[in-house]
Amino acid sequence: MLKKSLLSALCFVLLIGLFLGLPSASKVNAAINSDDFLKTNGKVIRDHFGTGAIVNLRGTNLGGWLLQENWMSPAGAADEYTVRQTLTSRFGESGAQSLLNSYQDTWIQASDLDNIKNLGMNAVRVPLYWEDFMYSNGTMKPDNITFRKLDWLVAEAGSRDIYVILDLHGAPGAACPWQSCGRENFNQLWTNATYQNWTVQIWERLATHYKGNPTVAAYDLLNEPLVTMGGAENAAQIQQKMQFYNRMYQAVRAKDPDHIIIIAAFFDWYAAYPPSTYGWTNVVYQTHHYNFTDYDNWDLTNSEINRWLADLSNFQLKWNVPVYAGEFSFGQNDLYEKWLAGLNALNASWTNWSYKVKGGGNWGYYHNNNNPTPNLSSDSAAVILDKWSKFSTAFFTPNTTFQNLVKKHTNTPPVTDTWYSIKASANNQYVSADNYGNNPLTANRNSVQAWEKFKIINNSDGTISLLSMANNKYVKADLNQQGKLIVSATDIQQWEKFNLVDLGNGTFALRALANNLYVCVDLNAGSPELIANRTSVGGAWEAFTIAVAP
Repeated sequence: MLKKSLLSALCFVLLIGLFLGLPSASKVNAAINSDDFLKTNGKVIRDHFGTGAIVNLRGTNLGGWLLQENWMSPAGAADEYTVRQTLTSRFGESGAQSLLNSYQDTWIQASDLDNIKNLGMNAVRVPLYWEDFMYSNGTMKPDNITFRKLDWLVAEAGSRDIYVILDLHGAPGAACPWQSCGRENFNQLWTNATYQNWTVQIWERLATHYKGNPTVAAYDLLNEPLVTMGGAENAAQIQQKMQFYNRMYQAVRAKDPDHIIIIAAFFDWYAAYPPSTYGWTNVVYQTHHYNFTDYDNWDLTNSEINRWLADLSNFQLKWNVPVYAGEFSFGQNDLYEKWLAGLNALNASWTNWSYKVKGGGNWGYYHNNNNPTPNLSSDSAAVILDKWSKFSTAFFTPNTTFQNLVKKHTNTPPVTDTWYSIKASANNQYVSADNYGNNPLTANRNSVQAWEKFKIINNSDGTISLLSMANNKYVKADLNQQGKLIVSATDIQQWEKFNLVDLGNGTFALRALANNLYVCVDLNAGSPELIANRTSVGGAWEAFTIAVAP
């Protein structure tokens, strides 16, 4: 009975992760009601269509597509604003739009969505630029311009069971001082009421247009909002930012009550307010993660990853909201794996930056396109088109090592919400993470309380890990303590992985990958601590009953 309970739970989690966490084409085309949409439920996102399964959005950004950045795309200029200004001054509004249409048709094609699907991903975050919606005087562009590519993307993504996150990357006046916000060294959204009004109008239009479309996962209201020109914000500036977020939130909710809204915690969590401040519901909080201080410094990046994962876990619990790593990039493959495994273990959603870049490194799944970029100030329209035509993905080099690394982490099922107890057959006592997890695991409890509860994490390599309720950390077989099991890890590496071995009698054994030895409760050792030190299963001391905790 206990064996069936555990295996049924594990199989159910696997099945929902693989089959029920995505919007099927039939779902997209079916009659829509409010239960068809992804919705937050405490610390997780759920698919309310059918089973209510946990959905972790795992995907990539379509950077450089509807908003160009010179370092990653063939902009031929510093930022999207300059691209459009230059093309319009030379070729007129319609000529500039025609050139941009050709570029956008080249950069992302249906085959790219096939690539993303084949990487096991179920989401794309789409950076948008405000001039796709408005002319420079603030009047709206017609739908055949505004939604020409966006509607195409939503339809193509939906047919492939891929969610779309709409991200206003470049707001009117710019919401940050960098190229990524569309206009470098500008950042006037926060001081210009007209730009703020335009931003609200754009979101009202998007919410009206995509109301009732379940392929759209969420509305990401602003990318990297920063009230300063690059420095940390003070309390008054954070309040100003959050008040504008509330204005946008209320405007969207008046048009669309169903879709998730994404709030940025940027630079970090201190620069955001909890959702209870304004009574926000169905929201996800987003963070971005780059070690720009010293990108190639392994130790510093590793330290930052530890801090970021701890903060995500803490605020996920403290604010009772799902968390989403919307952008990140690391140069070290082992740290990339650590980061993705850590996010998956938290049921955090994620989209790396980015799908493709013209440069190298792990910035893209396709990279190293060395074809010349156009000189927008002097090249003819024909030459600009010809040069841009060499930036379809076929002209990039597949970043195969990076693709294979990430693919291991896209298809893992979500962590179950269920807490389990572990009872040692050696003495019929429950295993406890005693002293808030500071002591080694010990089989010495007659009943199950918080210290005796664990979540089972299904890793992509077929192993499991155990997350303790005592301190929200992972169980490791600590080889620095002779293989004793202790709850002290903030992420999953080799020492935190175990093979779950069915002993065939309703009990299980745990074999630690740290040393390939079985976990034992040695009653002759003076204390019933759990230690990985047996080469085989000899009897009751290596056997455990695992069941859903009361």
